[in-house]
Amino acid sequence: MKSLEKIKLAYVGMICLFLTTSVQSQAYSFIDSVNTVHKKGVFHTYCQVATHSDIASAEEVVDDFISEFRGDPLLLFEWAMKGVGQQNDAEKDAIILHLKETTFNPETSIGVIKTDIEVPGFTTYKDVSLESRVLKHRLPSGELRVDVDIFYSNALLKKAYGSYHVIPLDDNKLLLCMNTYIRFGWFFDLFVTNRRYKNLVEFRVVKFMNNMSEASEKRMKEK
Repeated sequence: MKSLEKIKLAYVGMICLFLTTSVQSQAYSFIDSVNTVHKKGVFHTYCQVATHSDIASAEEVVDDFISEFRGDPLLLFEWAMKGVGQQNDAEKDAIILHLKETTFNPETSIGVIKTDIEVPGFTTYKDVSLESRVLKHRLPSGELRVDVDIFYSNALLKKAYGSYHVIPLDDNKLLLCMNTYIRFGWFFDLFVTNRRYKNLVEFRVVKFMNNMSEASEKRMKEK
């Protein structure tokens, strides 16, 4: 069982994900662009990465992500969220999440993450329930889209939602894209600046996208 201390801040990454750093290119994948815009209180982050894989392999990876996100999110830190929980000096101990339990209702497709949210030096929110829904869609164009919604509103978070897209480009070549939209509650608005948001979110989006790209390429090679 992973230590909760080892994954502090990692759930910030997960929330922000469905909430410009330089990265080392992988063998077949690279970041085409990553950018964040703050408008009317909403942070919008967009990222895309070209991937050498087929749509079937990429969809299998998406299905694995959804299954583990709903059932046992800690498993995601072994691949899709690997490295997403790492901190750098600019964000150290800015927010600490202590995961307690996760549940999923298959009838509503809504999962619940129960956690304590600690803001060192300020306060700790006990037993916070973050409800989320993850739905997969196959579009007529052949594109695969996954929609993520976080249902939670208080002083910390007003709303968060996002989408992950798998777009066929050519034979064994895809474009993976992600959009995240986050609006914080009044408490976080007091200290979440554009710079701090980028430190908390952008590198995690880049890491997640590279992980998904790498997993899709690996899955195709294993067939």
